[in-house]
Amino acid sequence: TMKNRRNGTLEGSKILYSSISRSTDVSDSDSDLVNFIREHFKKRECVFFTRDAKSMDHLCKCGYSKSQHIEGTQVNNSEKWNYRKHTKELPTDAFGDIQFENLGKRGKYIRLSCDTDSEMLYDLMTQHWHLKTPNLVISVTGGAKNFALKPRMRKIFSRLIYIAQSKGAWIFTGGTHYGLMKYIGEVVRDNTISRSSEENVVAIGIAAWGMISNRESLIRSGDAEGYYAAHYIMDDLKRDPLYCLDNNHTHLLLVDNGTHGHPTVEAKLRTQLEKYISERVIPDSNYGGKIPIVCFTQGGGKETLKAINVAIKSKIPCIVVEGSGQIADVIASLVEAEGILASSSVKERLLRYLPHTVSRLTEEDTESWIRWIKEIIENPHLLTVIKIEEAGDEIVSNAISFALYKAFGTNEQDKDNWNGQLQLLLEWNQLELASDEIFTNDRHWESADLQDVMFIALIKDRPKFVRLFLENGLNLRKFLSHEVLTELFANNFSSLVFKNLQIAKNSYNDALLTFVWRMVEDFRRSIKKENKNSKDETEIQLLDESSITRHPLQALFIWAVLQNKKELSKVIWEQTRGCTLAALGASKLLKSLAKVKNDINAAGESEELANEYETRAVELFSECYSSDEELAEQLLTYPCEAWGGSNCLELAVEAKDQQFIAQPGVQNFLSKQWYGEISRDTKNWKILLCLFLFPLIGCGFISFRKKPVERSKKLLLYYASFFTSPFVVFSWNVIFYIVFLLLFAYVLLMDFQREPTLLELILYVLVFILFCDEVRQWYMNGNKYFLDPWNIMDTLGIFYFIAGIIFRLHSSNESSWYSGRVIFCLDYIIFTLRLIHIFTVSRNLGPKIIMLQRMLLRVKFPLYRGLVWGPSPTKVLKDGSHLKTWLYRVAEDPNLAMFGQYPDDIDGTTYNFDRCTFSGNESKPLCVELDANNQPRFPEWITIPLVCIYMLSTNILLVNLLVAMFGYTVGSVQENNDQVWKFQRYFLVQEYGSRLTIPFPFVIFAYIYMVLKKCFQCCCEKQCKEPSICCSKNEDNETLAWEAVMKENYLVKTNSKANDSSEEMVHRFRQLDVKLNDLKGLLKEIANKLK
Repeated sequence: TMKNRRNGTLEGSKILYSSISRSTDVSDSDSDLVNFIREHFKKRECVFFTRDAKSMDHLCKCGYSKSQHIEGTQVNNSEKWNYRKHTKELPTDAFGDIQFENLGKRGKYIRLSCDTDSEMLYDLMTQHWHLKTPNLVISVTGGAKNFALKPRMRKIFSRLIYIAQSKGAWIFTGGTHYGLMKYIGEVVRDNTISRSSEENVVAIGIAAWGMISNRESLIRSGDAEGYYAAHYIMDDLKRDPLYCLDNNHTHLLLVDNGTHGHPTVEAKLRTQLEKYISERVIPDSNYGGKIPIVCFTQGGGKETLKAINVAIKSKIPCIVVEGSGQIADVIASLVEAEGILASSSVKERLLRYLPHTVSRLTEEDTESWIRWIKEIIENPHLLTVIKIEEAGDEIVSNAISFALYKAFGTNEQDKDNWNGQLQLLLEWNQLELASDEIFTNDRHWESADLQDVMFIALIKDRPKFVRLFLENGLNLRKFLSHEVLTELFANNFSSLVFKNLQIAKNSYNDALLTFVWRMVEDFRRSIKKENKNSKDETEIQLLDESSITRHPLQALFIWAVLQNKKELSKVIWEQTRGCTLAALGASKLLKSLAKVKNDINAAGESEELANEYETRAVELFSECYSSDEELAEQLLTYPCEAWGGSNCLELAVEAKDQQFIAQPGVQNFLSKQWYGEISRDTKNWKILLCLFLFPLIGCGFISFRKKPVERSKKLLLYYASFFTSPFVVFSWNVIFYIVFLLLFAYVLLMDFQREPTLLELILYVLVFILFCDEVRQWYMNGNKYFLDPWNIMDTLGIFYFIAGIIFRLHSSNESSWYSGRVIFCLDYIIFTLRLIHIFTVSRNLGPKIIMLQRMLLRVKFPLYRGLVWGPSPTKVLKDGSHLKTWLYRVAEDPNLAMFGQYPDDIDGTTYNFDRCTFSGNESKPLCVELDANNQPRFPEWITIPLVCIYMLSTNILLVNLLVAMFGYTVGSVQENNDQVWKFQRYFLVQEYGSRLTIPFPFVIFAYIYMVLKKCFQCCCEKQCKEPSICCSKNEDNETLAWEAVMKENYLVKTNSKANDSSEEMVHRFRQLDVKLNDLKGLLKEIANKLK
């Protein structure tokens, strides 16, 4: 079962690719670590002084003087010195943290015997030094002497460190601040400037203890217990055969065999450690259960040659940089040689690339070199050569992946492990190798064989591999079980995306966002319920049979879209059913998330991807509509539970995809909805004429789309089709609304008596019918009702009318009766402005209404600016004892000044006391404060500058800014005039298409019937209706199958256009190349003539 498989291979893949450390979490105290190291790690001390006859200083064969030996050292005069016989293992005395003076660098180090067990050393690094288990080990060798590193070689090493950082690899080097190791350390330093990335690069230096300068500072003091930090001084200017440790390595293994000044002591331990790591079985590894090791070589001499030879014998692949010089060039030149490799050819290459070194070799040493090289060349599958002049960003990663693949594929144990090879190529994103070497015609793949690698490809966002797996037999629907979807949404879903999704859901209260959020939340919660009681298992089973599990491809598509996986989501989109709906749903989700993202770049990427999916939806629907109009129109209204039960039109409108709504296919569908059964070829004036002359309907004056078969039902069907048309309903409403306004105006002007007259009572009834219609709309649309400003205006007009009735019915009170009339007059203005809505049906006037709405929103700032300025001079000028007058002046003065009326009471010379009052009343404003001489007290030097500043900022800056904003608004709407009108037209069609097909005001009878029916249903037992399941009808399946065919046609055309454009570019480049060659020939001819 999938659950068991998930606990096995899939779980291993999850752990490997979720960036969780695979190292053992052991928290050792310092004292425990000290005890562990002293128990298991040793140093070597020479205990037999064997005098070196070649030494002038009477040194031992080990390199130390007699005084430097430990107590109890014996003298050896007979035997040849050997470290196994003449040295003794003692507990190591050099380990801890190493602090490089004046550099601030810190790392870990240990002095250990050359015979240390590799398993124990590996445990020290992973369990006690807490290094993560490596995904890869890169062993760098070559060039132990100081040399000038070529710029291209530095670029290669920089890429090598980047690979190690991104793949979680360990890097093995010699660890000294000399030659190649020094440059490796510098590149590590340059690539780990930030503290966060420094933890990801593990550079392990393995050096000989006897070759380290200033090593005495690394020895722990006698009283040092627990944590110890050695302070190491790097002395680059010191002239001796010893080397300084490199300060850029993170860990240093100092190999001791009891000698001093003897190089290459560490080679044996390094080889054993590499071999142990390569043979170690790691269940979670992506390389056949093992940790891959690759040897990277540049330049080098004898020791480099021996290192390559040992690596090849250990089945470790090697990468050789051609052009780096010395032994690397020798091997690179021989790899490409054909035929049997002769010793003379090898020697010729040695003399060519290492003339000085070979000339000093004895005949026996030369033969050894030739033998080693032959042993290397005999294993070409373990050798990969890269040229230094071709070093690019991808050359190193391609070389490493190719080397690992060749070594993996030729290994006797793993050559038939195709799944392991495929995982390796997937890890390194080598699509060409996978398609050419693994997915060949002689191998058949089952869907189950590709499920694990498919899961990894989804996690690592490898869209090309996903497409490759789909092309080679993977059944995506079978693969996407509930367990896999739960794994994706629970453990491989960005928490930031989930937070933004929750914010968007709470901000916009949108049905689709709520549905998607609940789906993600269900998947995230279900992972916590798997191992609980039976009740929870029942809940999981119900979730497994829920609507989203019937559409796993849509769920996977939503997972990719929410995380902005651009190319991956496109590959999945091509596999989904209902792809037009899916594209519009993706556009809706991405636009909603873009509004709540704090990162501007991420929001821009979401907007860009949303626009791409809108374009795809437009182009695909155009392809469908050009093939079959009827089926294409069915796609527009096809709802799917995977998208919250929404259809294409609803999602396009919610996402404000104007381009989709404005295309001809959608507009033709809306026209059919608008005219109903009336033919669209019928002129509008004919329809309006039939509203008043009913008999013309049955006389053939109006043409209909469907012709009835029975003549007896012809007349009845024509009348029913005519009066149920949304356009006819709209026309009736407009006519009766105009009649309502005329009646309203007549009552206010001519028939507003103390007691309501018959016409006024009729007016009340009409407003009540309007109120019932608004209640119906609110009941149908819920909270979305108030998102439409026209609905808000309707509600405001009705409540004003109710308030007017309340005041008007108090006819005994003259003031109340008059107030009611005033409120009615204001309400009439609102009802009259509401009439503007009918002009949205006009292609020319509709966009102008949008312009007015947007302009009104932009007027707020200048008005606010005037109110901010108003209190300052007003308070200075006026007494302010009467609040009502003061508030009136605050609003009046700045706005009159904005329209050009200069205030004439700014200074004392023009102030007219006859136009104000000291007591304050309704007819005159309040006078300014006076001083003892009955002169205005306000300081002129304050008020006049304030007025000048206000006039400058308002009449010049703000007014011109407002004009510019209006111009921009008009330009932006006018630029997409037709598209804006077509988009707004949808709302009008939707509004009247959802209304009862009974003209106003007779619709009141339908409302009464609906209320009675609802009350009757509430009294009876409720019948639970089973929710309809999409794709359960044959019609839906046929429509979706046809859409899938159209999608394939669309993708073929899109790919052919891309190929044609690329071929055209190639053709143009060829033409340009021919012209350049002609020009070159012409220049040569001119140069020859000049000579």
